[in-house]
Amino acid sequence: MGALRGGRREDHAPLSGDVAIVATWKRLFRLGVGRPGVRQAVDWEIEHHLAELVDRLMDEGLSEVEARREAERRFGDLARQRRRIVATDRRRVVMRKRGELLDTVLAGLRQTYRGIRRSPGLSAAVVLTLGLGIGVNAAMFGVVDRLLLSPPDHIVEPDMVRRVFRDGDFFGTRSVIAATTYPDVTDLRTISELSSVGAVAGATQLTMGVGAEAEEVRAVQGTHDFFTTLGVKAQLGRFFDAQDDQLDAALTAVVSHEFWTRALGGDPDVLGRPLELSGHRATVIGVAPAGFTGIDLEPVDVWLPALPMQYLRSGSDRFVTSRTYWWLQAVVRLKDPAQVEAAEAQATALNINNREENHRDPDVRILTAPLMQAHGPRASDESKVARWTAGVSLIVLLIACANVANLLLARGAGRRREVAVRLSLGVSRRRLFWEAALETLTLATLGGVAALALAHWGGGLIRAVLIPDVLWTTSALNPRVLAATAILAVTAGMLAGFGPATQSSRADLTRDLREGGRGASGRRSRVRGTLTVAQATLSAILLVGAGLFIRSVVEVHRVDLGLDADHLIQASLEFQGEEPDEAEATELYRLAMEAVQAIPGVTAATGSDMLFLWGSVEDLTVPGLDSLPVPPGAGPFYYGVTPGYMRTMGLRILQGRPLLATDVSGTPRVAVVNETMARTFWPGQDPLGKCFIRDETDECTTVVGVVEVASRGELESGPLLAYHVPLAQVGQPPAGIYVRTEGDPEARLGEIAAVMRSLSPRVRFARVQSFRELMAPQTRAWTLGAALFTAFGLLALVVAAIGLYSLLAFDVARRTQELGIRVALGAQKKRVLAQVMASGARLAALGVVIGIAASLAAMPHVRGLLFHVEGSQPVILGAVAALLVSVAVVAAGGSHGGAPGRVRALEAPPSRPVTGSSRMLTLQA
Repeated sequence: MGALRGGRREDHAPLSGDVAIVATWKRLFRLGVGRPGVRQAVDWEIEHHLAELVDRLMDEGLSEVEARREAERRFGDLARQRRRIVATDRRRVVMRKRGELLDTVLAGLRQTYRGIRRSPGLSAAVVLTLGLGIGVNAAMFGVVDRLLLSPPDHIVEPDMVRRVFRDGDFFGTRSVIAATTYPDVTDLRTISELSSVGAVAGATQLTMGVGAEAEEVRAVQGTHDFFTTLGVKAQLGRFFDAQDDQLDAALTAVVSHEFWTRALGGDPDVLGRPLELSGHRATVIGVAPAGFTGIDLEPVDVWLPALPMQYLRSGSDRFVTSRTYWWLQAVVRLKDPAQVEAAEAQATALNINNREENHRDPDVRILTAPLMQAHGPRASDESKVARWTAGVSLIVLLIACANVANLLLARGAGRRREVAVRLSLGVSRRRLFWEAALETLTLATLGGVAALALAHWGGGLIRAVLIPDVLWTTSALNPRVLAATAILAVTAGMLAGFGPATQSSRADLTRDLREGGRGASGRRSRVRGTLTVAQATLSAILLVGAGLFIRSVVEVHRVDLGLDADHLIQASLEFQGEEPDEAEATELYRLAMEAVQAIPGVTAATGSDMLFLWGSVEDLTVPGLDSLPVPPGAGPFYYGVTPGYMRTMGLRILQGRPLLATDVSGTPRVAVVNETMARTFWPGQDPLGKCFIRDETDECTTVVGVVEVASRGELESGPLLAYHVPLAQVGQPPAGIYVRTEGDPEARLGEIAAVMRSLSPRVRFARVQSFRELMAPQTRAWTLGAALFTAFGLLALVVAAIGLYSLLAFDVARRTQELGIRVALGAQKKRVLAQVMASGARLAALGVVIGIAASLAAMPHVRGLLFHVEGSQPVILGAVAALLVSVAVVAAGGSHGGAPGRVRALEAPPSRPVTGSSRMLTLQA
């Protein structure tokens, strides 16, 4: 109930509407949207004006009820009027806030400009530091995006497509493999939960052209349903259909977009054009879309139908029916992702039930994994290293942010008098905070621009040098990298600028005006010291990682493969027309060995039916053994070789003799076994003269020698069982030759290739590779880790050293008066210098201790990426500690001797007695 005025009620029950009255708007404009009571104030104003109108109407003779009804009629729809007033007020407040924001932004930009002009060196250091931190992250994002985040191009609904793996026994070793057989692929096609099943074979190197002009072509074989499983569409023409993928079908080919433009000139009439690929004629039926590489990221030049190409290469159709011919990798498309476990269970049952008893593995499991190989059970070491180095690059960014925060805190301490004056003149602390934050964000934006150049150059370098086997379908500065750079710049600006902005808004007005900006609080010094310790800690972690990967590379090159790989070359021939028969091929390889051995610098050459990294396993029977012992590694692998093989490969004969030129067809079958096979089959016995039976014949192969164990090329393989037999006794021509050189084998590759091409018109191409090149894919992960960790570690070390130098230089400048007084009172400058250096060394030492402790804690998580570094850890940790402390001491000494604020005590002339109080102090700014 309200009070009465003149016998009438002064106020009434609150209303729920608004009125459009100019006088009311003027009052409401002074109210901010979002303040408590705004809507209530609107109701009160409306009630006030309604009450005034009711009073006037009652003065004119209307009753209170009539006056009330007439007043509400004149005001109209109260709810609509109320909404109009609130909306108008909100627009006004929004415009006011926008104006305030614009003023703050402009003031921040002016402050940034003045700061750059006043201290261009510090501003440049901030921009460059953030540019380095953001740039390395942008460059690594481009790599990680391709390897770990983005599925292969042009695949429809890639989440529905999965790779198939087999977890079970493989050549005597429990392992997860991607390889499968054609009958297993046929089994997968019967599973109802799968909408499509395809398969692809590993890439092979074919040749297009003849002689020195011949070009190597990377060819991949795929089944006709491989492309429909992926959902990819051809750019021109079509992919294979079921008729193309028959054993007796004429060979067809689909060329990649990149090969089409590079080697075929982008000819729009390419369909129907014949291609000569290693003597096989294929007709082009389509062009794949740009960037299509199948399920992997390696570039592909030509796609070939799996069955007819494999039939041409092997000369047999055994691969269609054999469940021991592992040559394909299967991919499947799910109907429903929820049915993946049911599909795996059916595939496992089929794999067990459809195999013969002697090839059945009851413990086998068929698994499916995401299409992106980096997320599956067979993730490459390169992808694992890329994942870790992406985290390392973030550490570099954190170090850069800590360094920038330290620099800005130091500069902010020097601006405290200016801030205090502005506060006394009425500038709000909130505005000071946002001006300081905007200044840092502006510098971070400039750093982001500088980072783009580093990302473009560094990303291209990483792609070309460290990960050359991936087809990079976009530039190093693609839109995703640009967006990541922008996000990183804003994040770095916020991280680096929050502390300095908070400091500027928390100024102590009285003290700062009194001290005139001299001195700094202990809390602020502790903050800057903490940031410096954090930089040293993170730098130690990176340098320890770099040392571990460098040591891994060293240990990789020290691996004893059982053969002298540093001076070995592998060479093989491709022939014109039909494949030569055994006699012709044997004669051509004999001529090749003779011609190559005549080259200066070549010391030996030998032939083998198995090229390096290849291997073949046979079932053996050993008289006296009911079953063969389980091999400790894998095998037994057999190699057919020519005389001189052991000497050329650098293998030592431990017992007996090597294979000789007299071991030919018609003489008793002989073999040289490796030490592991001798110990496994005949433990505690003399293996010489022992017998084993190969294949399905009853003829005994007699052991005439024992050779040291040699690796098949796998750096971390276990002890393998292997034996060598004369090629002349098994009736096989060589598949290639091995060549030993005196000097660098890389220098002989061109000459050897030219000599082998000139042997006969039947030779169309000679493929020559050093063992160093053959082993490169296995060592690339450690090389990648060593290069990136070292680069990032050194970068972090430089940034941390600059941060320590800047902190101590500012500390010296802040304490100029104190230090000058101490020197004037007789303190030796060397003692002052030692104290400054000791303070820097203490900060670095604390950071090193924390960093080494963190490295030891993280060691178990990265041990899988390292190679035999356990015994080197103390040496690496000690070297990192010594390096960081040494750099800290140098930075501390430089901060005293060359930093702004250096103190010099100038002695008076010797002829005049001088007391400590009469010395002159010179401050060098």
